[in-house]
Amino acid sequence: MASQSENPVPSDVEAIYNRGAAFLEQRKWSEAISEFSEAIRLRPDVAAGYRSRSRAFAELGNYPRAIADLDQVIRMQPDDLNSLFIRAQFLLKQKQYDEALADCIKGLQIDNARADFYGLRGQIQDARGNSEAAENDLSKALELDPENAADYLIHRGDLRLKLEREDEALEDLNRALELRPDDANAYTIRARLYWGRRELDLALKDFEKAMTLDPTWIWPINGRGLVLHDLGRYHEAIALFDASLRLNPDQAPAHEYKANALFKLGRKEEALNEITEAIRKNSNSMRLYNRRAMYYYYNREFTKAIRDHTEALKREPNDAATYNYLGWVWSTAPDPNVRNGRRALECATRACELTEWQSPGFIDTLAAAHAELGQFNEAIRWEEKAIHLAKDEKSRALYADRAELYRNKKPLRVDPDPEAD
Repeated sequence: MASQSENPVPSDVEAIYNRGAAFLEQRKWSEAISEFSEAIRLRPDVAAGYRSRSRAFAELGNYPRAIADLDQVIRMQPDDLNSLFIRAQFLLKQKQYDEALADCIKGLQIDNARADFYGLRGQIQDARGNSEAAENDLSKALELDPENAADYLIHRGDLRLKLEREDEALEDLNRALELRPDDANAYTIRARLYWGRRELDLALKDFEKAMTLDPTWIWPINGRGLVLHDLGRYHEAIALFDASLRLNPDQAPAHEYKANALFKLGRKEEALNEITEAIRKNSNSMRLYNRRAMYYYYNREFTKAIRDHTEALKREPNDAATYNYLGWVWSTAPDPNVRNGRRALECATRACELTEWQSPGFIDTLAAAHAELGQFNEAIRWEEKAIHLAKDEKSRALYADRAELYRNKKPLRVDPDPEAD
C-alpha cells in the first residue's frame, strides 16, 4: 500500500490549497503559485487550483501563464462566466483583442444581462478602433447596471474625449465624480480634457487631486508637470518630473518631458543628456529621435540633427513629418556643407505624397527644396499652393514672403530659432 505522503487524501490537498489562498491574502504571489502548483499536481482535475494560480500569475504580470490557467478552467467548466470575464480582461491587457472579444460574446450568449461583459466589450471595441460599437456597449452596461455607473461613465467619457466630443465627455466625467469622488482615474481624464481646452488652472487642480488620491501613479504627476511647462513654470515642472522618476526610474517619458523644460530654460547640454537617457530607455521611439534632432538643429549641429532624423525614419519608414524635417534641413540650413538639394527634394516630395499634397507646411518645404536646386519657377508654383492651403493669416504671410524671395531667384536660408519650437 502506498504511504499517505505518496498518495495524499483530499484533506491534504485542501490544506495545500488553503495555504496558497493564505499567501494570496498576504500578497505573497510566488509562494501562492508554489502551493497551488502542488495542489494541481496532486489533483489536476480540480479547477480551483488553476483559477487561483492564474490570479497570482496575473499579479506578477505574467499574463500568458494566467491565461493558460484560465484556459484549463474553462475547458473543465465551459460556462464559468467569471473565468471567461477574467480571461477576457487578461487578453485585453495582452492586446489579443479578437480572443478577448470572443470571450465577451460567449459570456453574453450565456447571460445577456451581464453588464460587466458589455462594459468590457466596450473597452475591447475601443482598443480595436470600433468607436461606435464601444460607445453602444458602454451605454448598454450603464443601462443594465446603474449601481456601477461610475465605471462605465469613466470609460465612456474617455472614449468621447478621444472622439473630440468634449462636452459629452465632460458630462460623463462629472457624473462619474459625483458618484465616486475619490476616483483618481476620472480626475486624470478630466484634467486631460481641461488641458486640451487650455483651461490650465482647472487641469492643474484635477491632476493635483489625482496625485493626492494616488501618490504612486506617475501619469498625473507627469501630467501636472506638462501643464506647468505650458504655463512657463519650468522649474516646478522639472521638480515633478524628478519626483516621477524617483517613483519609476525606468520610464522614458519623464526624461523626455524634463528635457523639454530644460531646453526652454536654455540648459541645452542637460536637455540633451535627458533626451539621450529617454532614447536609451525607449530606443524604438521615432518621436524621441526627432526630438533630439530638433535640439541639435537649434544648436546648429545640423549633421547630428540629420543623423537622428534618419534614425527616426528607420523606426517609422512612412512618417511624413520625419521626411519633412530632413527636407527642411537639407534645403534651408545656413551651412553650405550640410545642404543637399537633391536629397531635400526626394524627402520633401515623399512627405507631400504621404499627406496627399494637403499639408501646407510640407509643400512649403518642397518649394524650398526646388529653390535650393535653382528651380525657382517650381518653387514659386508650390509656394503659391502652400499659400492657398494655409489655415491662418500668419502662415499665408510667411509663405507669401518666401514666394517673393523665389521670384527674386534667391533660395531660402533659415537660422534656427529655439523659440519657434
